[in-house]
Amino acid sequence: MVVTALAAALALATLAGCAPGPATPPRPAAPPGTRSTPPARTRPAAGYVARRDSLPPADPLLLEGRRVVIDPGHGGYFKGALGVGGLTEAEVNLGVALVLDTLLTERGAAVLLTRTSDRDYLTPADSSLKGDLAERTRRGNAFAPDLFISIHHNADPGGAHDVNETQTYYQLGDDGPAYDAGTDVHRALVRNLGIAGQRLLPGNYAVVRGSEAPALLTESSYLTNPDVEAKLRTPQARRLEAEALLIGITRYFARPAPVIERFAVARASPQGAEGSPGGGFPVLTARVRGGFDEATLRIDDERVAPLVMDDSIYWQAQNALPSGPHTATLSVRLAGEGSSRASTLAFRLAKPLARLVADFPGQPMWSVGSPIGLRVRALDGDGLPLASDTLAVHVRARHAMPADTVLEVRDGVAWGYFRGTPGSGRRAKLQNPDFRVSTTQRFHDEAGTHAPDVVVAGLGRIAGSDPLAPWRTGFAHAMPGDTALRDAPGTGGPAPVIAWLNRDGFVALGEDALRRTRTPRLAGFRAWGADSVWPPRFVAIAGGALAGRHIVLDPEGGGDDTGGVGPSSTRAATLNLEVAHALAGMLTAAGAEVLLTRDGDAAVSEVERVQRGEAFHPVRYLRIGHAAAPPVAGHYFSSGGGKRWGLHLAGTCVALGLTDSLPVMEVAKYALTQTSATALYASLARVDSAASEARLLAPGTLRREAYALFAALAADFAPESRWETDSFIVRDAAGAPLPGALVTLGGALVLQAGPDGVVRFMRTEPGPLEVGMLDPRATPRRLLLDSTSARSSSGAH
Repeated sequence: MVVTALAAALALATLAGCAPGPATPPRPAAPPGTRSTPPARTRPAAGYVARRDSLPPADPLLLEGRRVVIDPGHGGYFKGALGVGGLTEAEVNLGVALVLDTLLTERGAAVLLTRTSDRDYLTPADSSLKGDLAERTRRGNAFAPDLFISIHHNADPGGAHDVNETQTYYQLGDDGPAYDAGTDVHRALVRNLGIAGQRLLPGNYAVVRGSEAPALLTESSYLTNPDVEAKLRTPQARRLEAEALLIGITRYFARPAPVIERFAVARASPQGAEGSPGGGFPVLTARVRGGFDEATLRIDDERVAPLVMDDSIYWQAQNALPSGPHTATLSVRLAGEGSSRASTLAFRLAKPLARLVADFPGQPMWSVGSPIGLRVRALDGDGLPLASDTLAVHVRARHAMPADTVLEVRDGVAWGYFRGTPGSGRRAKLQNPDFRVSTTQRFHDEAGTHAPDVVVAGLGRIAGSDPLAPWRTGFAHAMPGDTALRDAPGTGGPAPVIAWLNRDGFVALGEDALRRTRTPRLAGFRAWGADSVWPPRFVAIAGGALAGRHIVLDPEGGGDDTGGVGPSSTRAATLNLEVAHALAGMLTAAGAEVLLTRDGDAAVSEVERVQRGEAFHPVRYLRIGHAAAPPVAGHYFSSGGGKRWGLHLAGTCVALGLTDSLPVMEVAKYALTQTSATALYASLARVDSAASEARLLAPGTLRREAYALFAALAADFAPESRWETDSFIVRDAAGAPLPGALVTLGGALVLQAGPDGVVRFMRTEPGPLEVGMLDPRATPRRLLLDSTSARSSSGAH
């Protein structure tokens, strides 16, 4: 068992519009005056009666030389599912695997078993399930197999003993050979085991995800069903399952699938932008053995259209690629038959330096007493940033200090900072600076050896002592250490997202007619108190715990799936999306990267949610619900990280007054079992209770839930932090509380008062905190809280 769980199957059955098993006809009503006895639930057929298909012959054309890894799941410390009579899944998995090994070997296949006895791969240095699974994957990949198959038997997470189903999981994202193998193996299991319930699903379990070969994981039956357990105690049933697997594997290898024999980079096109040496237009070629009618090529995860000519595939870049590493992935398919294994080609474009461009972004004038930032961009012949961290540029300046300096290029960009110096003469005054930029690096092409061109964009007029200078410069400070704010989110790379702040903390902002400079919001930071000193000062939200983290938010339900309905027809799917949007805003303000699996009331399948999440490469996956069930923080059974996150959420909800308690339990939802990220299911209030529904619809409740989820995520990334809970009341001019009033904390997070006008939050950063009232009825409009409590230094609260 990898805990696929009936709950996941039921969720997928609902989305597919079908029931998890055969329909039961309604029973007639009992006559008046008689006691109705509920019928006993009948256990589904155990299966394992007789094989329907013939075993494949020992034909060398079918399996000879094929390399197969068989992974008997669990073992040693990890016993897996446990039958009512005490039979362990680890024992059954190994029994089936040993028979399958013999059957494959007799037919000429080369087989590796990840274990041949009741053992695990725990070590003193790593005693985790993750380490055990990683070792199985490592052994499998080292064997360079054509197919990886992990054998398991399921268990019902609710403890029921009347569930039985055949489930086969193929590698998520591989709709080629893994899907083909999954289809063949699943069909053979269903036909020959004779179990009615069955599902073929994409899987993202660790051993499947980590396999470099097409990979499957089978859950042939439910060991927690006593009838199945009784069957699997016998050698006959284990052999029958192994024979069914053999039939499916043989059918897969018998497919006439094309094979990519060669995939390479040819000589790049010599012409770059404007006829200058470029090299950013690589040519890729491939040769395929066997018929195919579909070719899929991706360059750096972007799908492109190759040319197909007989057995050859050709592609040339239409737009120049930047220098540095690139990855190309090619797969081909013969429709209705089989797919090739994807072929991946890593290549690097090493393009020479062609041009240096220097300018002063966002700084139209040279102002007295203010630093000026010189940006030098190193470009290749295609006009793209040069991927070199070893290049240095030499800057000589007149009427500016320093007069002579060397700047290091990073991500194709170098920055230097200068101050003006008075010119010579009887009346010294500031003069327009003069910069000369050069480098010792030269490049060689067919036309000979060249020095790069240098273009310097000059400044406008001198601001001097002009009181109406329309811009200001300086270096932002990171508090409380009062150091330069470096490498803030959005400031890195050759094309930074933020224009007014660079990676060194250099700020260039305009002023209005009243000499005021308004500092924009900065993701990952809030303002330090309410001071108006220049340059601006910031403090990292939650100590930077969330900055740069990729987080997936999965609002449950959508479309025909209500996610639960309240007594007054409130759809849980709507509430879930509202909380997700509010939480996304808070996480983005804290510097996180956020993906929502749905961004409207649209139906999104369970599989698609996981696929969207995996493409985002998240470190956390949060499913948000308001189910018709008791509140819960749910995690996958083997996820220690998910459990710790759930405990943080439970503590945060209690501290913020959302609930008196929140159970932390195992939950077997498909998304939680299949995502590679640490995952949690948070249903903080049920929708089907009249009282709970009324609270959910009360002012501020959903945003307070979002803030609790935000604070718990921050705490999970900063486990050593001890953040105190704080609060204040938003009042109108008459002193009455303002329910649902919106406020900002430090100009970053937007919170909302509850029905009592109270805003509760956690002190996740040191220092003074400015609260801005967004409700025009609130007084005072701004509140400066000291660094230890919600006492005001600018008005009563």
